[in-house]
Amino acid sequence: MAGPAQLSALLAACGLLVSGAQAAMVSGQIQARLVIMASCQVSSGVGTGEENRLDDLGTLNFGSKGPTWDTPVEVLLDGSESNLRVTCNPAVRGFTVSIDGGNHGNGVDRRLSNGRQMIPYRLYLDAAGSNSYSIGQQHNFVVASGGHVPIPVYGMVMANPVALPAGVYRDTLRVTLDW
Repeated sequence: MAGPAQLSALLAACGLLVSGAQAAMVSGQIQARLVIMASCQVSSGVGTGEENRLDDLGTLNFGSKGPTWDTPVEVLLDGSESNLRVTCNPAVRGFTVSIDGGNHGNGVDRRLSNGRQMIPYRLYLDAAGSNSYSIGQQHNFVVASGGHVPIPVYGMVMANPVALPAGVYRDTLRVTLDW
């Protein structure tokens, strides 16, 4: 039989074994996940931040004119066909673009307004003016293997032989892309 001193030593040794058993290693897992949807990204301009905002896809700037002009005034959205573009991942093979009648349109014509006077204008997909963006009509675009698709928007104000009041004539259009 063990004496009290031996029993104390034995209990102390057992305590050390229990303490050492608590220092075991534990491992686990962390899951990482990213979902990329079949989608497209719309951009305007080549910069970042404020100049690439989707609520401002560009400007059709018809410039400054006198009260009359003899020939149509034609412009391209921000002066470059690549300013409005769509980039899609390979899951998207095409999309549609439609442009509404603007704030001052009458359902048939888009119109610039200075608050009192209206000036009709038209939008086209090509510089020749042979393919029109009719109000609300969807136009199909095919996504090629590169995925970058420029969206051309040409504007035209017809010749105007009647003197118009001075002022800034404006309109705001809403562009809808669907894929």
